[in-house]
Amino acid sequence: MNAPARHLDAEAPAVLPELEAEKTRVIRLTRMGVGMPIAGMVYWIAVAVLVAQFPIKSAVYMAFFATGAVFPLGILFTRLFGGDLFTKSPALTGLGLQLAAVQLFFWPVMTILASVAPNWTPYCMAVLFGSHFLPYGWLYRSRGYMLLTVLTTVATTATVLIARGPVPGIVPLVAAGCYLVSVIVIRMETAKALREG
Repeated sequence: MNAPARHLDAEAPAVLPELEAEKTRVIRLTRMGVGMPIAGMVYWIAVAVLVAQFPIKSAVYMAFFATGAVFPLGILFTRLFGGDLFTKSPALTGLGLQLAAVQLFFWPVMTILASVAPNWTPYCMAVLFGSHFLPYGWLYRSRGYMLLTVLTTVATTATVLIARGPVPGIVPLVAAGCYLVSVIVIRMETAKALREG
């Protein structure tokens, strides 16, 4: 006779508290990775400077190369706030790496766009880069990360719709402002998580 099949939901209650406890540990040790959106804000300010100083096509390609500085800056800024982005978690490290790797798949779109419509590239980059933060809202239990995705998308889209064009000199500044607002929220959430711990 076959043994009765165990229903997967029967194990969920035992696993969820462990997962939530691990998320709490990671939140505290990484300080919610706050250095990454700070680095993103610095990046968008740099893009605004590049667009103001160089022809758009050159500025866009320089902005592509400048993305290489975001991760090291994010590590540095996170360290300055007492966090460690290299915190290991048996349950969450693999997921975190996959969430970060999603951005690699944005590059074909951005590269093609840069060659055919460079004025639209900063807008596209703002929406795509902003969108990759959404799952970190779940990982860090952070409304700030969710806000970063939604606010960047809505604000930059509203900007180009109101301007009736790509406004590559304004979009990076709008994105930087969205990142700033989100960083403030994330810092408040981090402080609360540390107080409760």
